[in-house]
Amino acid sequence: MNRFYSYLDDFSCITIIVPKSYRDDYVSSFKVVGNEEEIELEITKTEDLGTERKYTTKFDGYILLNKMYYVFDDKEGDSELFTGKIVRTQLFDDIYYYEESDLGSSYRRDRTKFKIWTPVAKYIKLELTDKEGKKEVIDMEYDNVGVWYLRLRGDYEGYRYRFISYVNGKEHTLTDPYGISSTANGEYSYVVDTSNFSKMRAQRPKFSGVYTEALIYETHIRDFTIDDSIDVENPGKYKAFATTGLTSKAGHAIGLDHIKDLGVTHVQLMPIYDYETVDELNPNKKYNWGYDPGQYNVPEGSFSTDPDDPYKRINELKDMINEIHKSKLRVVMDVVFNHVYDHETFPFEKIVPGYAYRFDKNGHLADDAGVGNVLASERRMIRKYIIDSVLFWAKEYKIDGFRFDLMGLIDIRTMNTLRQKLDRFKDDIIVYGEGWRMPTEISDEMAAHMYNPHLLFNIGHFNDKMRETIKGATFDIKQRGYALGSNALLDKIKHLIQGSTLDKFLFRYPTQSINYVECHDNNTFYDKAVGALKDASKEEIKARQRLATSMVVLSQGVPFIHSGQEFYRSKNGVENSYKSPDKINKLDWSLLDENYDDITYLKELIRLRKKYDLFRLTRSSKIKKYTTVSMNESGTILYRLKDNENELLVIFKNNTEKETFELDEEYTLIFDGEKRSRRVLNKINVKDISTYIIKKK
Repeated sequence: MNRFYSYLDDFSCITIIVPKSYRDDYVSSFKVVGNEEEIELEITKTEDLGTERKYTTKFDGYILLNKMYYVFDDKEGDSELFTGKIVRTQLFDDIYYYEESDLGSSYRRDRTKFKIWTPVAKYIKLELTDKEGKKEVIDMEYDNVGVWYLRLRGDYEGYRYRFISYVNGKEHTLTDPYGISSTANGEYSYVVDTSNFSKMRAQRPKFSGVYTEALIYETHIRDFTIDDSIDVENPGKYKAFATTGLTSKAGHAIGLDHIKDLGVTHVQLMPIYDYETVDELNPNKKYNWGYDPGQYNVPEGSFSTDPDDPYKRINELKDMINEIHKSKLRVVMDVVFNHVYDHETFPFEKIVPGYAYRFDKNGHLADDAGVGNVLASERRMIRKYIIDSVLFWAKEYKIDGFRFDLMGLIDIRTMNTLRQKLDRFKDDIIVYGEGWRMPTEISDEMAAHMYNPHLLFNIGHFNDKMRETIKGATFDIKQRGYALGSNALLDKIKHLIQGSTLDKFLFRYPTQSINYVECHDNNTFYDKAVGALKDASKEEIKARQRLATSMVVLSQGVPFIHSGQEFYRSKNGVENSYKSPDKINKLDWSLLDENYDDITYLKELIRLRKKYDLFRLTRSSKIKKYTTVSMNESGTILYRLKDNENELLVIFKNNTEKETFELDEEYTLIFDGEKRSRRVLNKINVKDISTYIIKKK
């Protein structure tokens, strides 16, 4: 039993905390004993902490982190030496960085290898359970650079396993942080034979890799098929999402076929890695979006038909992605590397305490994400963990893009290194994220937020200025943006339409601007409009939402559409529905039939965006040369696009004032505010809240 506590805080520093309940006098000397060595400690500082005394000591020697050491005081009272702040030193990172990508379990029919990185554990054991439930515990061996390994001869396919670590005076049981298959609710990892994985034979759809060629559609696996309005087997599961040939009561395509018919290029899936707050064996008991990571390299089991099977969740997800690819759509994965659900139960804390997280100046866990912890992406093995995980999903599951949650809390070096490594694999994988500038323990110039775009080439950021300006303030339900009839911020609108790049408005390239007015977070546009426009008719609200969506689709940058935005999705006014039940989060497909003309409206705008390169410019110099934006007194916006081949005029109108625009030559009205048109005209009359597009004949 420890009479006091001692922590190795650096390679030559031990901090000792002595409770006064143990001894109230001052300790005159300490020594550390271990690995057949005795080292005297020099007391350099003493502090009275009230009920304890803190001693700072230094020493001349080398302590092996995987060996047991004890600190003795001048009365032979002892304390096991714990690992302290040393794990957050640069020297620790440099010495114990492990370059190889073979951590976890590696199966062959005649042998299985297990590897786990923990320089500070005094021992690591493997707990192995066979298919009949027989359990054995096997000691692992310490290799260099902090890696423990075990090689077992024989066929261990389908065996369950987990690790037992001894760190800082305690035994811990943990699943494999590098595991790729798991039992329900992450109790054990599985040894799996990758030859049993589904073969993803569909080719990734062709994509140039130029962000402005992308149109992104965000949805959630469960929400997409859980409502009774869609008749499908295995609702809320991977299998249901992958089902094609579904139609509405009126015979219109719904489900995956609907996304394809819209004309978008990428489907962004909200978390599909294994997350914590949904019971995989009882997924109807409790809902959650999934921004609470548990196992980063294992698919979420609640979307599987059998989460306890070692292959079902893997193969059903692979089959789903394969079907999406067959539909000529690419897949973006929503990843959350800014925090974990529980810092104490996450495996890294049980193998290298204090290493995986950021701490403030007082030595407390940083809480920049508001959930009690922040992953320290700047530490070399955490950076490697993030990059290896992303590459694993890109290679094994053919993921075509990654959306980073709270990317502003991740360091720039991690994001740029990730971008480079993805480019070496496939240069058409898109990466973007929430680049909010948030208070964090790393310096502002190190953070991957949207105000450092010059340091983050070929990485996109959600453009919240577009959301706030067109829709209205997110956290003030009554404040109206441009599409809701306000002309208060017309000066910003010009910049937003032109990709937020001119005059150093926000970005350097339009490819960095993810344009949106609605996503899974906060109120849907429809709910915001209902709250802000108390006396507006349903028809007016829909017209204003169509206007907002058309501005997202036709502005320079990368359009982003939230599932159901095209048919006025509502969450009954619930602003943050991350744990609301299905009745709030479900996608109501009956709205598709009700609003099918408006879906046709959006499909036509997407078609026009794809047809004319002028809507997809990649450089601010081209935007400056080929586009102009002006407004009249009513707030109507005239957006002109002209190059050597085409001349277009887009009119965004947020009011019902009757206006006539005389044209210098004959133009063709190609979008009349509702649908495709072919009418030739010399002037255009507009009076409705809508979008009009004319082309010089």
